[in-house]
Amino acid sequence: MEGAACTTPRRNPARHCLGRVWRSAVLLLPMLLAAAIATSGCDRSEVRFPLRTPQGRQPNVLLISIDTLRPDHLGAYGYGTPTSPIIDRLSASGVRVATCVASAPETAPAMASLLTGMYQYRTRVVANRGTLQAYVSTIAERLQESGYTTAGFIGNTLLGADRGFDQGFEHFEAFRHKNPLAPSDDRGVTLAAAWIAAAPATPWFVWIHLIDPHGPYISAKPSWSDGFTYPADAFGADTPIPPGVGNFGLGIVPKYQQFLGEPARPSDFVRRYDGEIRFADAQLERLLGAIDPADTMVVLTADHGESLTEHDEYFQHGWFLYDTTLTVPLLLSWPGVLPSDTVLERQVSAVDVAPTIYEIVGVAPEAEDATPVDGKSFARALFRPDTPMSGTAFAVGPRENHPFAVRAGRWKLIHTPAGRPAVPTKNYPMHGFDTPERFELYDTIADPGETTNLADRHPERVAELKTALGGFRTKLRMSGRNW
Repeated sequence: MEGAACTTPRRNPARHCLGRVWRSAVLLLPMLLAAAIATSGCDRSEVRFPLRTPQGRQPNVLLISIDTLRPDHLGAYGYGTPTSPIIDRLSASGVRVATCVASAPETAPAMASLLTGMYQYRTRVVANRGTLQAYVSTIAERLQESGYTTAGFIGNTLLGADRGFDQGFEHFEAFRHKNPLAPSDDRGVTLAAAWIAAAPATPWFVWIHLIDPHGPYISAKPSWSDGFTYPADAFGADTPIPPGVGNFGLGIVPKYQQFLGEPARPSDFVRRYDGEIRFADAQLERLLGAIDPADTMVVLTADHGESLTEHDEYFQHGWFLYDTTLTVPLLLSWPGVLPSDTVLERQVSAVDVAPTIYEIVGVAPEAEDATPVDGKSFARALFRPDTPMSGTAFAVGPRENHPFAVRAGRWKLIHTPAGRPAVPTKNYPMHGFDTPERFELYDTIADPGETTNLADRHPERVAELKTALGGFRTKLRMSGRNW
């Protein structure tokens, strides 16, 4: 129900019967395990986990996810248009992860992975209509078992209680405006800030998922981007884009984005998208003003990105596994504890976020009877930003023939199996468009736009990444789905 609040956490009884036992164990941990507080004057090699507040307590954790947010449209990631002064300030107070890869270019599967530290073969959430199963553990559940009070505020109904995303939350509330053309994030921030102000003294975990940057780009007034200027060649020829008859298609404006009248140009949409980001960013000032930064770790990220003009996919996401829709921002801030104004040049996956939070606050990655996580903590790398870029990230496309991607260091391989529909067309719905199998290899450093397929030039690299991808696909097949 729109705007309804749930105050009873959704639990798996078989797993949560261990909650109080685990909580007692945490409370009895020797104080010698408390964190060494990291400051600019400390030897970072001496940092010990878990980290604690100046009073020796577990920190509050504020997780902010922003729907459809590209990192390269934020000042913190080098964007020249002033879309994100508040996010940029947050980045300056903490650690910015240079490359974070989502597990999917759609909201539900991507957020299921972020909230659990698990890929789709464990969460069983493959597309937007999936339901998060009770047998997996979420961040909210793990922290609640450690004594945290938990609350969730959700602007995207795909993440609602009816889809299982309320697991572990004592308070869970949707705030999407009933009018889809009206802004929602201002209301969501008001609700979350009020809850934080009234929160008990025990540590709390709050997750807020903002929605307004998602299309159609009309929730924020045009005045939010009226003053933005762009380089003369930013949009190429900036020619009008024809409207499509459905919500997906190449070379067309999807139906849900047809709000500017005709003719509509790429510059019109990008300006409005940037304005949506600026509006959401402005709301964060109130939210961050409601917390005590000394006692709160803030994690800011996104579910997925957005293809604006790239690969002929205009103002939409979900079809391809290019970085425009897979890479997301990731910032971690806790002034006086985590390093400030630091860039971690290491690639991580969204499944690594949950275990990183667990290591920082001192919570086991999973309960004894729970499904193990796929992600690996990068908490220690936060204090060693020169850690070599490493790690392997996987992604799965939600469409019928399920393209797969693996990203290892600078190299990325995309495998599109034969079937339908690998490429959207102007027809909708998408049925009957069989396509051949194809492999695409990209050097993401030399070719960040993924415009030059190097698969034929580097067969040895393709073979290496196919092996990694094959292992991942084996796990997917073992989950019982027809991959």
